[in-house]
Amino acid sequence: MVTARRKRYAAGVRFVPLLLAALLTWGCANQKPPYSPEEALGTFQIEDGFRVELFASEPDVADPVAIEFDESGRIFVVENSGYPLNVQGRAGRIKLLTDTDGDGRPDRATLFADGLTMPTGVMAWKGGILVTDAPDVLFLADTDGDGRADIQRVVLAGFPFNNPQHTVSSPYYGLDNWIYLSHEGFSRSTVFGDKFGDPGSEIHFPGAPDSPRLPIERRSVRFRPGTLQIEYLANPSQFGLTFDLWGRLFVHNNSRHLRHEVLAPRYLERNPHLQLARPFEEMSNHGAPAPVFPITVNPRFELLTDAGQMTSACGLTVYLGGAFPTDFADGSFVAEPAHNLVHRDIWEPNGATFKARRAHAGREFLASTDRWFRPVNLYIGPDGALYLLDYYREVIEHPEWTAAETYESPQLYDGNDRGRIYRIVPEDGLPFASGLSLRDASDAELVNRLADTNIWWRRTAQRLLVERRSGGSVVPLRAVVEERPSAVARLHALWTLDGMGRLDDDLISLALDDDEPGVRENAILLAEPKLCKSSTLTARILPLTRDPDPRVRFQILLTLGEIDSAETRHIAEEAFFADIRDPWMRAAALTHSSMSPAGFLRNALRQPELTDRESAEHREIFEQLATLVGAAGSESEVVDTVGQMARAGLDRRWWLSAVLHGMAAGISSRNAPLSMSSATSLKTLSDFAAQPETDLRGPAIRILEQIETPRLPSRTLAAALGRAQDPGLDPELRADSIRLLALGQDPDERRFQRLVVPDEPEAVQAAAVRALVCTDDAGLTTFLLAKWRELPPRARNTAGDILAQDDESLALVLNRIEHGDIEPWTVRGQLRRRLIMHGDAPLRERARLLITKPPGQRRRVLAKYRAALDQQGDSEAGRQVFERACSKCHAVDGVGKEVGPDLATVRTRPAEFILNDILLPNQSIEPQYESYIVETNAGRILEGVLGPPSPTVVTLRREGGEQDIISRADIRGMRSAQLSAMPEDLENQITVEEMAHLIRFIQAPP
Repeated sequence: MVTARRKRYAAGVRFVPLLLAALLTWGCANQKPPYSPEEALGTFQIEDGFRVELFASEPDVADPVAIEFDESGRIFVVENSGYPLNVQGRAGRIKLLTDTDGDGRPDRATLFADGLTMPTGVMAWKGGILVTDAPDVLFLADTDGDGRADIQRVVLAGFPFNNPQHTVSSPYYGLDNWIYLSHEGFSRSTVFGDKFGDPGSEIHFPGAPDSPRLPIERRSVRFRPGTLQIEYLANPSQFGLTFDLWGRLFVHNNSRHLRHEVLAPRYLERNPHLQLARPFEEMSNHGAPAPVFPITVNPRFELLTDAGQMTSACGLTVYLGGAFPTDFADGSFVAEPAHNLVHRDIWEPNGATFKARRAHAGREFLASTDRWFRPVNLYIGPDGALYLLDYYREVIEHPEWTAAETYESPQLYDGNDRGRIYRIVPEDGLPFASGLSLRDASDAELVNRLADTNIWWRRTAQRLLVERRSGGSVVPLRAVVEERPSAVARLHALWTLDGMGRLDDDLISLALDDDEPGVRENAILLAEPKLCKSSTLTARILPLTRDPDPRVRFQILLTLGEIDSAETRHIAEEAFFADIRDPWMRAAALTHSSMSPAGFLRNALRQPELTDRESAEHREIFEQLATLVGAAGSESEVVDTVGQMARAGLDRRWWLSAVLHGMAAGISSRNAPLSMSSATSLKTLSDFAAQPETDLRGPAIRILEQIETPRLPSRTLAAALGRAQDPGLDPELRADSIRLLALGQDPDERRFQRLVVPDEPEAVQAAAVRALVCTDDAGLTTFLLAKWRELPPRARNTAGDILAQDDESLALVLNRIEHGDIEPWTVRGQLRRRLIMHGDAPLRERARLLITKPPGQRRRVLAKYRAALDQQGDSEAGRQVFERACSKCHAVDGVGKEVGPDLATVRTRPAEFILNDILLPNQSIEPQYESYIVETNAGRILEGVLGPPSPTVVTLRREGGEQDIISRADIRGMRSAQLSAMPEDLENQITVEEMAHLIRFIQAPP
């Protein structure tokens, strides 16, 4: 296809009051969208000092999601026209835009490749392009010069093909010569599982049977095709990732728009006892999800769109183009298509990481009144402009999270013949990049480009030099490092030599003394793989432990963990206490596999400045160290720590509590009982477990419950029996006393059964039900089913968890439902999910028939409760409803538990959306709130909402704010329960009037 060049228009709309801006721009266009490309320019409002120019649009491009300028000036545009549901049609294409007259503007559009499924990214590589198109990463090249790809081969295979918002995407050539890919693993599709149900196999290089194979995890990936290397990063990223000037990695997902991957997985994995569930820094200081400020006229939001906050963040980009004001390099942009805007953050150093603040209060860098404006990606071009890809569709949300009326409507593909690429430039303009010809540049010319102010030129020159591996480039590259023309040139020259295999110890040593901290930081990384063989380099990096720059000190601490010696252990311990207020510095010290957690804790307890003053920060330090002690599972270290607590006395209650909580969490993460033969330690823990205050009692009991056959003192058990049976005591104290009794030798089930009666407090009944598991009661299932109707909710949930562990019990539960002895709506939590998602098909279908309500009935319930939308509601009354029915799993304004979404984040959602979320939670489930089932090697079945991903542990969050942290090494199997953790029958707990109050409370400002 060839089209004549069309005139490009420009717009530079400044910030004015939002309503006035909307009215002014509205008058410049048709009455409603869709608008022509030229009309759409009149709908933009952009930050002062910038303007938007049209670069390309339909019919030359349609449905653009990614763009790449290669070294010859060819412009590749990825068109994902099959989105959201057209899988079979293979409608994905790569368009080739070319500039035939040398003015830098494309005037010719041709088809480079088609027949792709749902392509999501492109990167120039070895004369062709890499394209992400799940389940593969493809290499496409034109070898005969006709403008069409005549080579197509699979470079990487095995990725999941699931919901296209979560598939592999965004290939990026990193400073370290690895190619980085955004990847979120398998996200199960509930509504469209037939189209998006491929969970992947193993990520691998086809045709290379001896190369590594990665089992599917929820983490991003980096690879080197030339050396057949592939490995996971520490975190996932959703459609986009970016790097700062010094090669630090930043990721995001749809609602958390900016995260710094602070710790690489190789550091976390060398100390499996370091229970760090979040190896990233949530950088936003203005909320996560952050509020956004659209100016859209008549916006379109779908069923699960979180209106008013980040819900579709994508295309994260650090601006390194060199054409904007210098402070723009200390910040980032991210696209938000659901709200028709582009958001900008300004970064500030924060120890080993950064914090990000809004560039402008109450407004965005770029916003449009046009609801069809769908910015999905950003790109820094060779001219320094920021290119913006506008998917330009009426519907952007995937049907998995929309109402049936949407995905069954012809509107679903409205706009699939449209698409725009805009060029954001300073207000006084920016020349186009014309006559690009780096492909034919000499080695010396490419080396010179490493000093360019624009990252496109530096990155492209580095990639080409590494691809060539020309001996003629080595001398000029060494000269850049030795003669120091610019810091960024030295940085890229070092990594280029490394990628060519020509970097020696002398140059690394020189870089370790560089004036620029970012160069020193990278020199440490370059030295890291050589340290075990080079005592000279080891000696050279040691002085950097006292470097004035915190990120240099952070990296040296991580790197020294690769050396197991008395000196590095001493350095790590010194650094831990020198930078103790920086949690990332503490984490870096604790990644050293040879460090003794108990030794760290002993030294911390000797620091009066830590032990003499209680603070949240000091509690965090002690809890973190004690967690490592427990996770290590060393009886001697646990005994030593308990001994220190015994000697401290109860006047240091706050840090005793922190240590007990940490040690309990660490031991729990092992999923194996702890051996403890020390009678003295058992007595100390028993004394703590008998304390009237829960801050010591609770974690002490939790530790005792995880000790293999604990032999508790008889006086401890006698006292616990007295407390358990005393109706005048606090119910939680009685419940904890029952937990202690269950640890005795041959506990008597009759004692516990006598406490499962209606006149006992709910906490006591729940504890007694739980304690029955520790007895030899063969009739436990019969007892629980007989008591089912009279059990209070907490005790019934505990009983359900017990019954869920046994298939025979599950069958008996279904029998009781059939006979009317158990109401289906009382079957909740783990028991309900185990029944309706059971692996045995006949049992599962029987359960679904008995328990789940037909869709029509749910629609009737929703129709009934729509009356709440017409009522005013009372916020204070709504707070009471929330505390009774919602606070076990949701938090708002500090009230409740954060298992599901924080309801403060949905204040700006329309009331109708909130009502749907409450009454139809299983209609569509966001992956981060989907329930997962984990089976451990010890045979335990654990279930909960999956917490933040980590290379070493899996976190499952449960009702009431409880959580299980499981080492990945202890997992036998893991699968999605395919259900929301939120119950689908809240109408049994909330009336229509109460629903109006609840919605009012949720929407009320803080």
